[in-house]
Amino acid sequence: MKYEWFKAYVESLLRDMWGGEAHTDDDGDWPFRQGTAACWVAVRPHPRWRVEVFAHAASDVKQSARLLRELNEANSNLVDGRVYWRGGVVVVETSVEADQVDARSLLKACMAVGSAADDLGGLLAAMFDGSTPFPAEVGA
Repeated sequence: MKYEWFKAYVESLLRDMWGGEAHTDDDGDWPFRQGTAACWVAVRPHPRWRVEVFAHAASDVKQSARLLRELNEANSNLVDGRVYWRGGVVVVETSVEADQVDARSLLKACMAVGSAADDLGGLLAAMFDGSTPFPAEVGA
């Protein structure tokens, strides 16, 4: 499977899912917003072919035992994916193996990651004096 073909396939799924718009950022990933979370879809060929969906839920969060307990609790409630802290950012991610990528699995991954990051971001930012990538919408 060629990388270019797989990436074009994923982009076509995203265009259908997002009503015709699917633009990449400087890293070649497709960004999207879910509430307060900044999210991305990326094609990853190594160590195995997959689509990775990841989000920044909160940033400027200092690592602490209390934060890690909260992240452990969040991980225990996830069906797929994981939540972790890296360099001050709380990240939510999941991946879909290449042979499982279709419109349904990609939509499910985007919804799961985006919703989890949006739900966790505001809470963790408030608890640990951080911030969310986007402000909460008034009346939302």
